Amino acid sequence: MPEAFKLFDAHVHVGRWKTPDFAGHQSDLASVCSVLASCGITGALVMPTDDGDNVGLARGVAASAGKSRLKLMMAAWVDPHDPDATMEFLEGHYPMVSALKLHPSFARLPITDQAYRPFFEFAAQSGLPIVTHCGRWREVAGWERALEMAESFPDVPIVLSHMGGDSPTLVAGASNAIKERKLNNAYLGTESIREPWVVGRAIDTLGADRLIFGSDHNLNHPNSFIAVINALGLSNEEKAQIFGKNAQRLLRYDEGCYSSNDNAAISAILNKLGAE
Repeated sequence: MPEAFKLFDAHVHVGRWKTPDFAGHQSDLASVCSVLASCGITGALVMPTDDGDNVGLARGVAASAGKSRLKLMMAAWVDPHDPDATMEFLEGHYPMVSALKLHPSFARLPITDQAYRPFFEFAAQSGLPIVTHCGRWREVAGWERALEMAESFPDVPIVLSHMGGDSPTLVAGASNAIKERKLNNAYLGTESIREPWVVGRAIDTLGADRLIFGSDHNLNHPNSFIAVINALGLSNEEKAQIFGKNAQRLLRYDEGCYSSNDNAAISAILNKLGAE
């Protein structure tokens, strides 16, 4: 296994939060990397906060290349209310982008809305996974919406953040539905789940190969959620799957590049960002 995926955090935010609920909390890339490294994390999928600063994060990731022992990969924040700007970023910075991040609650728009469809099509054409927030606002961010899109786009891996909604009943509902509907492209992200038994039941239902470790740092501390996985008494192989192997497969990671995409194109992007 590549070093980056020995302990890979697949849900990390960089920047300042706009939503009043998070009281202006912010972290720059350097401080985020410092926290991750202190937890023994070897790689991370970083994404903007709700400020949606894809360009700023891309610059930071580019500047860190070769300088940090952490392997950073980037998920671009999708703004369905400004689709042209988001698509312009994706087309201009692919293949540096390794995933797409959707947050229907902040957008106040379910991911089944037509505004998101071009981004699912982009993911399907580009081979990118989608990470989507799932929560208790079921009409907008329920796991049911995510699984509807998983059925519509069977070739797009979709990670349901917070394991489908950050409550035991929502996690169980998502897990059972994924199994019953045989949605092989649907995965559960472990961020924000505090109860080991909730994670354990999902593993019993779906298997460890369907869970992706994430912390939701900079809002949470990674050690809290590393401890949840370690408390389960899993085999070494099961832990390796959750802590990195599954993410490596979804992100199509090859050693020495951001993803399995063309290195020459990535170099051109890095040069462009350095000149801006």
